[in-house]
Amino acid sequence: MLHDSALKSSFDNSFKIRSVFKEILGLDGIEHFSLDLVDPQGRMLFFSSTPSHAYVIFQRGLGDYDGIISSQYYENFEFYWWSDAHHKSFAQQIQDIREGVLSLKHGFMLVRKWNNFHLIYSFAAKKQNTRFQSLVVNDINKYLKMGDYAYMEMLETYSIYTGSPPPPKIEKFYFFDDCAPPSRYTHDFIIENKPVIVENKIIQISSYNKWKK
Repeated sequence: MLHDSALKSSFDNSFKIRSVFKEILGLDGIEHFSLDLVDPQGRMLFFSSTPSHAYVIFQRGLGDYDGIISSQYYENFEFYWWSDAHHKSFAQQIQDIREGVLSLKHGFMLVRKWNNFHLIYSFAAKKQNTRFQSLVVNDINKYLKMGDYAYMEMLETYSIYTGSPPPPKIEKFYFFDDCAPPSRYTHDFIIENKPVIVENKIIQISSYNKWKK
């Protein structure tokens, strides 16, 4: 389910997005980055460096068949390639838009589950590079750090759209677990009236030493 502002949020916040995402775009050939954020009500919002990506797909009536933003994938996989997440009947049409119209290749998604929110980091290149996929797989935590950084920088903007409960602050970096997105919790999150106990050690996003391992 899309948030009411999903298809225009990237356009409305284009200046902020450019200022944050410039730290990511260009690295390792990445020319598309998007935060696809899902609140506890299941509403998805986009902050994208390539806002035409979602806009064109939905404009052509294919949004409901775009596997990369389907809960079937982001609720069950912490990492997946765009090519593996598709609706069989519409896969070719959507691929033609991504590669033919927008020139996006080697796309992949990384997923965080914090409190009852899903934070989905979308990356893609525009140039064909036979080494790109190996680069991603062998240094996956670097891309997670990029996503966490961008999310925290956009947190205040995102909170304008979510209302209550507020979106979570990432207080600690968790490495890739190679499974469905494990549930993470902020220190003040409550389950069945009991606060979740988390480690006291907090790593600030700004102190990550950029994207080094």
